[in-house]
Amino acid sequence: AIVCVFGYLIMNNVSTADLIGSSGDNATKMLSSSKGGVMVQYPSEWVLSESTSNSSVIALAKSDSIDSSKVGQVTINVEKQPIEGSFDSFINKTYTAMQHDSSGQVLINDKNATEYVYTSDVGGVVKEHKAIWFDKGDQAYVVLYSAPIDKFNENLNSFNYILENMQIGA
Repeated sequence: AIVCVFGYLIMNNVSTADLIGSSGDNATKMLSSSKGGVMVQYPSEWVLSESTSNSSVIALAKSDSIDSSKVGQVTINVEKQPIEGSFDSFINKTYTAMQHDSSGQVLINDKNATEYVYTSDVGGVVKEHKAIWFDKGDQAYVVLYSAPIDKFNENLNSFNYILENMQIGA
């Protein structure tokens, strides 16, 4: 369940049942991967993928969204970047030139984070993006979910599950 109160997003125990529906007939197998201090659990309909970002630690793509050029259209990418200056000014600088739909403080597993939601149009493909930023000392971690507008909401439960069960900088 996701509850929005006064601009704060609080996530509480997104379960496997939320991902597969209440029938449970098509049990979703959960997989996990760990790399670069980040551990993720993800549904078996998702696969590890490559990212074009040099800052990427772990990249996932929904397997049925991979196109003929082997690029995932529904993706989750975890990146790690060294912070220059304060955390807030570092991430705000990222979005200064970009128009975003919303931004604000969120609470994920009792950890403060900053959320940005925005859209992009690349080659006629309009995508919605949700970026969740975490401050870990001198490193900024961002969990970026991207999907074509018509696929965004239907995959949001998977993103929330992955985010809720992620461990950063163990």
